[in-house]
Amino acid sequence: MADEVLENEYPGIGRLHYFLAQVGMIAAVIFVVTVFGPESGVMKIMALVLMVASVIFDVMRLRNIGVSQWFSFLRYVPFGKSILWIGLTSAQTGWVETRRLDSAGKSILIVQLVLFALILFMAFRIGMTVFGMPF
Repeated sequence: MADEVLENEYPGIGRLHYFLAQVGMIAAVIFVVTVFGPESGVMKIMALVLMVASVIFDVMRLRNIGVSQWFSFLRYVPFGKSILWIGLTSAQTGWVETRRLDSAGKSILIVQLVLFALILFMAFRIGMTVFGMPF
């Protein structure tokens, strides 16, 4: 009953559907690049379609967790899309009411932060160069 009320009060898509939509978009890019190549006209059209779809999914998810849709513009700030994605996949429906993550959200957040730390560790370990500067 409580989940039904939250779904009616907070429209949009839940975190599972949001995650699956992101995975589907990645799969679509892999398919188009494999079949048509990265420089094809199909890939250029696909990039435009997926860019618009990604913003739409972000806005739908932001509505579902109960925060302003203007946060979708974080994607244009350096590392903003990563922070936005972590928040959108971690927060449950109606997050704005409690401003606390549920147990699944905490688990998702921990896994994402561990993966982010692993990426940073590997970048430092191999001596990666970013913007012409050693990392």
